[in-house]
Amino acid sequence: MFVSKSRFINWTRCPMYFPMDLKHNPTGKDDIDAERERRAEMLEEMRDGAESSGSAGEEEEFDASPSAELEALLPYYNKVEDEALKVARKYFKGTFVADSRDVHNQKLFEYGLHGHTYRCYVDIYNETPDEINIIEVKATTNSKYRHRLDKNGKDTGLFFSDGTRGGSKFDLLVKDSNFWHFNVADSMVCDGAAKSFEEKKKSLLDRFSDVGKYPHDLAFQRFVIEHALRNSGDNRPVNFYLAVLNSEYVYDDARDADGNCIYNENDGQEIITFLDLNEVTEAYQPIVLREIATLESYISTPHDVSKKVPVGCFCAWGKNTECVFWKHCFQTLRNVPDYNSANKYLHSHMSFYKDHNILGKYELIEAGKCHMLDVKENWLTSENHKYQRWCCETHKEHIDKEKMQFWFDQLEYPIYHFDFETFPCPLPRFGGEKPYRQSVFEFSLHIEREPGRCDKVEDNFIFLNKECFDDERRELAKAIVDHFEFNEDGTLHGTMLAQNTSFERDRLKELAELFPEYRDKLLAIRDKSADLIDLLKTNKDFYASFGKKRAETINFYHENLSGSYSIKKTLPVLVPSLTYKGMDVGNGVQAYITYLNYDSPEPTFGIMKTKSERQDALRTYCQQDTWAMVEILRAVRKKI
Repeated sequence: MFVSKSRFINWTRCPMYFPMDLKHNPTGKDDIDAERERRAEMLEEMRDGAESSGSAGEEEEFDASPSAELEALLPYYNKVEDEALKVARKYFKGTFVADSRDVHNQKLFEYGLHGHTYRCYVDIYNETPDEINIIEVKATTNSKYRHRLDKNGKDTGLFFSDGTRGGSKFDLLVKDSNFWHFNVADSMVCDGAAKSFEEKKKSLLDRFSDVGKYPHDLAFQRFVIEHALRNSGDNRPVNFYLAVLNSEYVYDDARDADGNCIYNENDGQEIITFLDLNEVTEAYQPIVLREIATLESYISTPHDVSKKVPVGCFCAWGKNTECVFWKHCFQTLRNVPDYNSANKYLHSHMSFYKDHNILGKYELIEAGKCHMLDVKENWLTSENHKYQRWCCETHKEHIDKEKMQFWFDQLEYPIYHFDFETFPCPLPRFGGEKPYRQSVFEFSLHIEREPGRCDKVEDNFIFLNKECFDDERRELAKAIVDHFEFNEDGTLHGTMLAQNTSFERDRLKELAELFPEYRDKLLAIRDKSADLIDLLKTNKDFYASFGKKRAETINFYHENLSGSYSIKKTLPVLVPSLTYKGMDVGNGVQAYITYLNYDSPEPTFGIMKTKSERQDALRTYCQQDTWAMVEILRAVRKKI
């Protein structure tokens, strides 16, 4: 049997995947659609990159047609591979084999073992008479592999410490030229640092973690490549690198004569950077060997798909790497409901406690606790979990009128209901952007001058880019400041309101940095904002005057929220007459796909055939987002 990289990664998830895959593709045992596998892989990478850059809402919804999303993003993925090859030519000598358009033109390695053929294509193959370099290109960023501070000042990424409380922190990987290597020098500072260093290195050996999945991918390739080379008598040393987008790179807007972007080296930064994974992929080899033995047992004795197998982190339930057969294991075999399943308890990843034994979401499912009500009430230690369970049990809603009224009391009218539509492009398209920067192409604004006084049409303004490939950010920034009102001292007259305001605030800050002439007003809007999620969910800092326990307790809950406060969930609960169903564009991913397809001759999502129809659909969708906030406030006012 032929075993490709994608097959190996998926077939070794658990005993169920292999027989389910054969069931749905019975003729595919010896046929590998390399291009199809490559496309599925790149879509996962792009979603991973977009998530790491910050999504446009509390939960980004990747529910557009996968094929439509992939076709829209394909040119950008190919361009990432092209740029990786350009940068690689600067740092590696010798000859190259690469093709971003046709995987079959890439270097192929095959190795036969126990009657099976393990095979892999190499994104960039480089060789000299003395060595071989394998470069795997991923359309994600190096952000997760770097030690940095998030917007709240919290350490994140990969780092180790000297083991003392409040002691020194060190980068696990350090940059040398355009390569990232393990920080061996700082690991020798003290015994505590050495121990922490080794522990953090081991995190890269968890194939189901965000930082371990790509090293595992490359480790399988190492297994195949080294065995294939040795069998052919080639004993040259082989190096293994991961080529990813540099999250710190800022595009300077350089272009060629045809207007295409040129990604020069800027301030010592390249658009592509290389992670040296020789040590990690070598450490992975015993793991790969065990996985091969496990896989061969799955193939020789396929699991009966009518019988359960344990569930766990390998299912990637709810992640962009979610197993394609999750419904079979969770719904068909275990009857896990779509709504109000046990994992819909808020922050369920933090687990429940029963007799001092931690129960995570997979342990709950294994224990037969599939619905919220299956989880015993005395297992719940969080007040929020207790309210969720009570709402499901009684079919009543929980509401803290006093806290919600407090939220309203802090507002200054007019309220500017504000929403951006953005495209998280893997490669920066315009000057000042970084990889996966949420590039704004549309906004909607509804102005509510007094409580409840707002007309859907008359009090609405929409800005939408006229073209997809033109930089219209300056016009967009001007349109923003022209439609907000300001006091004589320069502060905003009123309050900007958004769903997950941090997203709008970040975009306003970025626009302010790009256009100094609008800086003060854009920042004034940013500095005087309110968040709709704070009204419905909570915000412990905002409600601190109510005491710690109450400040952390949710303000509103209804069983139909099913653990989510996204506007797609709150709107049907509070304003059932207003819906996104049946709209030509119904979510943020569909919005940017429609934007990217402005001039496409093919219909978008089945019916939109012209640029004018697509732009009308985008206006309707973005207007719905801000009008939904107006209507939600009306509904809440009636409740309190």
